[in-house]
Amino acid sequence: MYQFYLIPWLLLAALISECSSLLLVASKVIRPQQNYTIVIGHFGGSDSVQLSIRMVGTEAGAGRPSLNLTKLTTVHRNANAVVQLGIPNQLPLGSSYKLIVDGQQGFRYHRETDLELKSNTITGLIQLSQPVYKPGDTVQFRAIVLDSELRPPVASTTADNVRVTVEDPHGNVIRRWPTALLQGGVFAGQLTIAATPLLGDYSISVASGDGQRMLCSKSFAVQQYVLASFDVDIQPATVPLEVHQGLNLTLTAQYNVGLPVQGTARVELYLEDDLLDQSRTVQLIGSAVLQLHFQSELLIIEEDRQSVRVNVTFTEQLTNRTISKQRYITVYKHQYRVELHKKTPTFRPGSSFECSLKVVQQNGQPAGGIMVNVIVEGLSEPFDKRFTTNAAGVIKLVLPASKSAQYIVVEALINGNQLLEETIDVSQNEGGAMLKVTMDAPLRLNYDISLLVTCTKGTTFYLYYVLSRGNIIDSGYVPLSKGMVSHRLQLKPSDWMLPKSTVMVATVVTANQLVLYDFVELDYQALRNNFTMKLNKTLLRPGQELRLQMTGRPGSFIALAAYDKSLLQFGQQHDLFWKDALTALDGFHAIDSNSFDPFQRFGLIVQTLDGVSFDSGNTKTGRAGAPAKKAKAKPTVSFRSNFLESFLWTTVNMPATGSTELSQKVPDTTTAWQLTGFSIDPVYGLGIIEQPLQFVTVQPFYIVDSLPYSIKRGEAVVLQFSLFSQLASTQQAQVTLYTVANRTEIIGQPVTAQSLTKTVSVPANVGVPVTFLVKARAIGEMVVRIKAVCGSEVDELEKVIHVVPESLIQRRHVSRFFSHATYTNQTFAVVLDIDRKADEGTRRIEFTLVPNLLTSVLKNLGNLLSVPSGCGEQNMVRYVPNILVLDYLKAIGSRETHLISRATELLRVGHQNQLRYRQPDGSFGLWVASGGGVFLTAFVGSSMKIASKYITDVEPSIVRQAFDWLATKQHATGRFDAAGPMYHRDMQGGLRNGIALTSYVLVAFLENADAARSHPKVIERGIQYVTAALPSITDAYDLSIATYALWLARHPLRNEALERLGNLSTTIRNGTERYWVRSANGIETTAYALLSFVAAERYLEGVPIMRWLVGQRYETGSFPRTQDTFVGLKALCKMAEKVAPARNDYSIQLVYPHRRREFRVTSSDLEQLSYDEFTDATNKLEFHVQGTGFGLLQVSYQYGMELSKFANQFVLDVTPRNGSTETKLVLDVCTSYIPKLTGDRSNMVLVEVNFPSGYVAEKDPLSATTRVNPIRNVEVRFGGTSVVLYYDNMGTERNCFVVTAYRRTRVALNRPAYVIVHDYYEPEKNAVRTYEVERRDVCELCDGSKECREACQKG
Repeated sequence: MYQFYLIPWLLLAALISECSSLLLVASKVIRPQQNYTIVIGHFGGSDSVQLSIRMVGTEAGAGRPSLNLTKLTTVHRNANAVVQLGIPNQLPLGSSYKLIVDGQQGFRYHRETDLELKSNTITGLIQLSQPVYKPGDTVQFRAIVLDSELRPPVASTTADNVRVTVEDPHGNVIRRWPTALLQGGVFAGQLTIAATPLLGDYSISVASGDGQRMLCSKSFAVQQYVLASFDVDIQPATVPLEVHQGLNLTLTAQYNVGLPVQGTARVELYLEDDLLDQSRTVQLIGSAVLQLHFQSELLIIEEDRQSVRVNVTFTEQLTNRTISKQRYITVYKHQYRVELHKKTPTFRPGSSFECSLKVVQQNGQPAGGIMVNVIVEGLSEPFDKRFTTNAAGVIKLVLPASKSAQYIVVEALINGNQLLEETIDVSQNEGGAMLKVTMDAPLRLNYDISLLVTCTKGTTFYLYYVLSRGNIIDSGYVPLSKGMVSHRLQLKPSDWMLPKSTVMVATVVTANQLVLYDFVELDYQALRNNFTMKLNKTLLRPGQELRLQMTGRPGSFIALAAYDKSLLQFGQQHDLFWKDALTALDGFHAIDSNSFDPFQRFGLIVQTLDGVSFDSGNTKTGRAGAPAKKAKAKPTVSFRSNFLESFLWTTVNMPATGSTELSQKVPDTTTAWQLTGFSIDPVYGLGIIEQPLQFVTVQPFYIVDSLPYSIKRGEAVVLQFSLFSQLASTQQAQVTLYTVANRTEIIGQPVTAQSLTKTVSVPANVGVPVTFLVKARAIGEMVVRIKAVCGSEVDELEKVIHVVPESLIQRRHVSRFFSHATYTNQTFAVVLDIDRKADEGTRRIEFTLVPNLLTSVLKNLGNLLSVPSGCGEQNMVRYVPNILVLDYLKAIGSRETHLISRATELLRVGHQNQLRYRQPDGSFGLWVASGGGVFLTAFVGSSMKIASKYITDVEPSIVRQAFDWLATKQHATGRFDAAGPMYHRDMQGGLRNGIALTSYVLVAFLENADAARSHPKVIERGIQYVTAALPSITDAYDLSIATYALWLARHPLRNEALERLGNLSTTIRNGTERYWVRSANGIETTAYALLSFVAAERYLEGVPIMRWLVGQRYETGSFPRTQDTFVGLKALCKMAEKVAPARNDYSIQLVYPHRRREFRVTSSDLEQLSYDEFTDATNKLEFHVQGTGFGLLQVSYQYGMELSKFANQFVLDVTPRNGSTETKLVLDVCTSYIPKLTGDRSNMVLVEVNFPSGYVAEKDPLSATTRVNPIRNVEVRFGGTSVVLYYDNMGTERNCFVVTAYRRTRVALNRPAYVIVHDYYEPEKNAVRTYEVERRDVCELCDGSKECREACQKG
């Protein structure tokens, strides 16, 4: 229960001088920025007394005063005086504080009481759009900051910004807002989860603007999940008892919209110690009753109850989707329980004590007509009687207590079992005086509060105090007429009483020095900002307009959120609810329970003169009246494609009328939704709806799909759908599948057919399957559009299936660039190198005109390389290019703010993703927990340092620790050697004296000014090592990196190194292109050479190098490998900053057989790509350029080749197991490397297993893996249709594993699937093997369709 931290100081001074007595009430807690209230009651002989009220503070240790507030007051007889002290905005935390009261003008009185400083003046709340997110999702959140009255902090007294931080499961900061500006107490933000993040629980925290105090935090999950469209539950049908030795269970399975689900449930029962007692399998449609008789005897000994565990795994029949639930069910020893209800908490000896027994069943229902044996000790006569409960389960008792009794013991037995034994204490009030307060009428919002105060004869007055949120908000002195025993106290309602408050009454019996008190709690179930929401309807069609009516304080800020109720299976801690507002208040005003001090129970501490005792009419935490009663507040069909899990994340400002309406289209999902909202007003604070609003999006008739992620061109596939109807009776539905853009062939129909309609009988509340057999005609995306008509009800659905080639696609790229400072005519001829073994009909040619070196990169920042990114080095392709782009845009003075924003956001995501590879010692590794590597730590550390210029998420300590770790890995000679697994042999290998790695690490230190200042000896030793080895370096790769390091260090030998490097180059095309020949890493070598020429300001000599590098790029602007991309883009950006023409103004003609196209480019076309695509059987293109400026002519072409035509550099064996079934595929895969020299090993190796169409892998698809060379990572890609395995490297050892996939879609004319293994750094080293599952004929999938069978039988 919510309690209030009002701890007053209550004093009674009896018969001082003229028989004056005082009662002082004040809070023991002081808080900055708040008024402090003291209420003083005076009753006695003198007409008035004068008092000095002082609040003082003293610094700890120094003894200097830190606070001194004083007020004088006069308290008249039989009245209250209220004194308020204004607490300053700032109070020293180390000081001690006191409240001192002294009598004045001859009135002798002195009291001191220690006060407690509560320095927290603000608190925080967090709201998230969902409890769980998938990789790549956007997390939306709101941080709400409020003061102790739940209002937005006052800007003049509290900082107007906070610090918001998001951390991954390892505690790495992935996003930070160091100065998040509050608007009306709210900061709204969002971040994108990386595509391959750490899975687990992330945290978001909000700290004060100075970072000194944490205000709040909340967690959210990131995981791969499929949102279930149905839910399953299991509950006991009857209350389980020990005597039953079993459970009678009701199992229910329903779609989110309330319709029954058909499927199979496996139920497992576990008794104590998690021992499996039994398991059962049951078929059900919507619900089933299941009786489980315990196989082992269950005995409940120590407690009166015990929990057993029931696990349920339910599989939906239509889609084969599975959901699991765990439920703990309580088994009780007894059927009933007995409660003792007392009219007063204590009894008086010699008087009758009224109480009652209530008998209820274990589910809380009253138990009427039950025989109860009642035995009572401590009465004037023995008491052992039998009673029968009334219809409400109640037995009323009047117990005559003996005059000498010190306690009464009540015992209740049913059927001989003791169900209650409770002791009642004797009252310490010997005179029998009594004071009670009760609700006299139901509590209603905005209505007067009516209380009944009852007392014994002779009571002449009572005092009342209204306590709320740490303050006394009202008080009074009420005189009583002689002989009066009851009085109706009427209080005016106040906003300050919300949401809960306490009314305490007290009086003094001077004859025996006794203080009597009692209290009642007022629970309004409302906040000062009374905010309400109402939906116009709770049942809507998908895509229909939702209208939301809201009322609240004019000018207040309103925030809304709606989400699929299926998300609640992952928890609901992400949202804000009514209880969160109460918890926020509790954080300011909560009390500590103290059973020795009765006033602590409702937030009061009483101090008085020696010999004065206290007696209460209530010992419970609170005794509330009735809950507050609030005053009443005044088809076109389109295909469904919007399937959001959350929506309506929006804000509204309440107009001056205090009411508004919002309209929003609901998503196309058929499901149940939950809608929440809160309001913030600068005066009245936080308002929040008591219960979330619920609504359902459903149609009386609708379609649910179960489509594959991808298929191969030419295969026949069954497209499966389910029809659901809530119509009153069985109906006939016409279901039509449409072909879109001539990409789908409907089997059994003419080639020109645009659609096929089937008639299906659909009963009510049962899913009915309907299927269509189709082929994909073209590679790419096949749009599946379906329409179902059932009477007047219509539903349409549109989804996409990816169509992949039946053979392995070979992609090639040719680029030419020009850079003309003056008007020039130039012609380029491009010859396409298409293999003669290419499959017919697979050729595709694309031409792209790029007006800026980085235009392609800008367009494809999120997808530069279409390769797996499951290791720490590959993942950098999502990180470094964003840095290079931002550097380039900054260098050229770009004002393209949207480009800068996009690159910055992608950089944040890349940074977040890279942190998963950080090791505990501060280094970075290839895998999540593999130990750090020198090469990768240098690469990541230097990249993060540069990234810190653009994002605040980079922790300086992370960069510093990375370079500190690197410094410890340097030998005394200055050389760096690899640490961790060997996966990039050219860079990491010990051959060639480690020059490449040492130079690479030096470059990282030299490009980071902070690291260079911190580790000058590291650089000095490293340079000495490289220069000493310089005469003996013959490898172009080593020399290119060493030369760049020497130029960064401005070493005297830098020119000599550059000349030697130039002598190793090769020129082609009449000297217009220049590069460095190497069997591997040729692009990287050439890029480092270009960086050195740029550093030497020899730009003219760099142009041919730039021209060759540009020709090696993919159409996305990247290079074939990650390191090629990083160094290549860096070199091109540096060069382009120096030599790119100031403006573009040219035209280009593209000429090829029977076709001619013209393109025009100006300086405003930085982002514009001119594009053409064709499939002509040509091998030659010509380009004619006229004008000035820079341009890149990029030709990308592809063709398919049978997988059997590839040469092998690995041994690869792929065998489907005999144990595979019709719906399950089990593959044995073994591979090994074929070295050129004995003992050689490959670089990092990837094995990609691609499954036949219709098959998908689920979580943890591998088994029986060999352990000699362990698998370092596994990725399930493309909707489960592909699994990628990573090895550090590979030798001649056999590397084997078993992978399992399951058939989810039926396919005929199956094309072979394949497994490919390749060296990541030398991809030309590879091997490919095909395999097939049992080939099906189209006729096997016709499902009784006459047209389909006739067509397939004709061949």
